[in-house]
Amino acid sequence: MDTTHLKRIREELKAAGAGSIGSRTPESHELAKLIHPNEHVGGVVYGTYPGGLAWLVATDQRVIFLDRKPLFATHDEMTYDYVTGITSTRAGLFETVILHSRSHDYSISFVNPKTAHIFIQYVDSRRLSSGSFDHATQRYTPEPAKASKSAEPPAAPPVPALPDPRVISGKQLKFLKGHDLAVLSTIDRTGNLDGAVVYYHVDDLNFIYILTKSGTEKGRNVYAHGRVALTVYEAEARQTLQLQGVAEVETDQTAKNNIFAQMTNPHLYGSKIELPPVTKLHEGAFMVIRITPTRVRFHDYSQRET
Repeated sequence: MDTTHLKRIREELKAAGAGSIGSRTPESHELAKLIHPNEHVGGVVYGTYPGGLAWLVATDQRVIFLDRKPLFATHDEMTYDYVTGITSTRAGLFETVILHSRSHDYSISFVNPKTAHIFIQYVDSRRLSSGSFDHATQRYTPEPAKASKSAEPPAAPPVPALPDPRVISGKQLKFLKGHDLAVLSTIDRTGNLDGAVVYYHVDDLNFIYILTKSGTEKGRNVYAHGRVALTVYEAEARQTLQLQGVAEVETDQTAKNNIFAQMTNPHLYGSKIELPPVTKLHEGAFMVIRITPTRVRFHDYSQRET
């Protein structure tokens, strides 16, 4: 094996939080065999899983699950469009990191919290868009889109069914677009209800978008049960809008990038301008929820006699 390639992989593992010891284990040597010369490591977690010891390695092209035994090694790999989310839980001095994919969950326990944080942030950035992640600043820099070299244009992602224009229009739509804060009600796997205050965005097609983290209660509930409700209220005007809809995890990369940019802009809170609360959540990776409204009720109590 090219010693320069192996040295680079070990340096990138160390930068991702693996440390001097972790970057020189037999697993790092095995990873050097799997990682291409033009591929770079951005995050890594290692610990125990039901089959023994294992690593999850995030590169700029894919995520690799590696289980290396003394006489053999097995690995799985997936591209970022196959990853559906990532969650972590803290227990004492260590964390458990769970990478959710379309077909399987990869759970690694007894993970160093520093490596877990870097790994989650890096996977999060790769799921949102292509670009680079700077470990020193913990900042993600998007990469400008490049023109396709193929003569054939890339296949367009499947377009979700548009909301029925008869469901929401007129005063309802004007009121909904005139606000950005609501209570989102979701249902968990056992049928229990949960409510959370969220910021939302309505696009030109009347889809409603919410940015959250996959490990939050509402994030887990959307995976389990797609029926949701949204309640918007303006006390001074005595107006309220109650909306029912179907929630799905947005998978279109362009839509996710647009919503992420919209929803992470600083807001005015009292006399201070700060980032919205969603940027301070630590429960997993960012996810974009798309709601298609199915029923809307709007009430203007200021027009009623008391």
